Amino acid sequence: MSDLVSAAEAALLARDQDIQPWKQAFVCLLDSPLSREQLLDRVNERIGYAPRFRRVVAGWPRPTWVDDDGFMASGHVREDRLQPGKQLQDWLAGRLAVPFDRDHPLWEAWLVHGVARGRPAVVVLSHPALVDGYDNVHLLQELLDEYPTPIGQEAPVWQAAGAKAPGWADLLSGWDDPLRTLQEAATGLGGMLENAVRTLGAAARPHHVAGVELDLATLAGIKEQAGCTTHDVLLALTTAGVRGWLIDQGRLPEDLVALAPLAVTEANLLESAIGCRIAPQWIALPIGEANPATRLATIATLTRARLDTGVSVPARDLMDLAGFAPPTLHSLAAGTVAVGRPHRVWVSNAPGPREPRYLGTSRVTGVYSLVATTDDQEITVSISSYRGRVTIGVTAVAELKHFARDVSSELGVLRAGA
Repeated sequence: MSDLVSAAEAALLARDQDIQPWKQAFVCLLDSPLSREQLLDRVNERIGYAPRFRRVVAGWPRPTWVDDDGFMASGHVREDRLQPGKQLQDWLAGRLAVPFDRDHPLWEAWLVHGVARGRPAVVVLSHPALVDGYDNVHLLQELLDEYPTPIGQEAPVWQAAGAKAPGWADLLSGWDDPLRTLQEAATGLGGMLENAVRTLGAAARPHHVAGVELDLATLAGIKEQAGCTTHDVLLALTTAGVRGWLIDQGRLPEDLVALAPLAVTEANLLESAIGCRIAPQWIALPIGEANPATRLATIATLTRARLDTGVSVPARDLMDLAGFAPPTLHSLAAGTVAVGRPHRVWVSNAPGPREPRYLGTSRVTGVYSLVATTDDQEITVSISSYRGRVTIGVTAVAELKHFARDVSSELGVLRAGA
């Protein structure tokens, strides 16, 4: 069956403009050297498990994901070295501003040398529409293993299917409700056109990035004392960071609506790749509240209603997903912007594994992620956990002078209270 572009995916694809590229960055810090050839070999070995990473969008009247008949992984796997005095965050801010080549699959993998004590990092930049959580997971989820695995196994032979995008007759055949199919097609095309027109006159958007790393056990202690969840504590820390960011700009700290997607489960989703879906959830972050304890209590009250429904997925279950799920979860969370409700803050929390992961024989020592802002968003926050550590990756339209400091200060106040 053809891999049709859904209406939501069409809306997501339209957000990627040359002047305002929309992409995500996933970073894995490694404990030992890795060559570009080894990274390329591992990609060739595993990319078949993430089929959209070899596909492009083509076709009229209905856009379809089709194999890129000129695909070569070597064109997507690249290498670079940090310049003296530069941090990986500087490098990432620059790459987030470079648009993808839309004639080829919307991703690239970089081996960046000289990151931490001379050790490398693997950075995968991708468009969120490549992931649907069912047949299409994120490539990075497949590159990492629970145990050291030598690189160099013979890669499966692959040849582009060469299938053409279907016409209307193909689309309607085999569907129980042809009218609904027509409506969905029109919605998808309309979403692409609407978003394209909306961004034609947009000015280039700067990317400022920052990050902070926290201890999961410390967050757990605050959670237990406050009678809330770790997610609540992380939202409270994020609120403190956004509050300080607004004050640094000379803006009045006011409550802002944030899109904070939540993993939920339904009976018909258990056969999906991750056994759940990521649903949009809006929350009014109490940025105008000056007291840290009150901010946390307010957030806990706002989120408890959704948790009490019983459909949310516990963090421990997400931690136990096969492979390395945070890139897939963050991609699905980014996809919720297609629902169209305006929001200025976006927050995604993707719990990762408690046990180590390996790329070949190199152990992953740390992970974090970033996502570019789009449309009305002013700041995006990607939270990832791995082996007892939590990283908060932030991208914003204005300089993030003190975000890490403000988050750390908030953590100290909440910890003292606990």
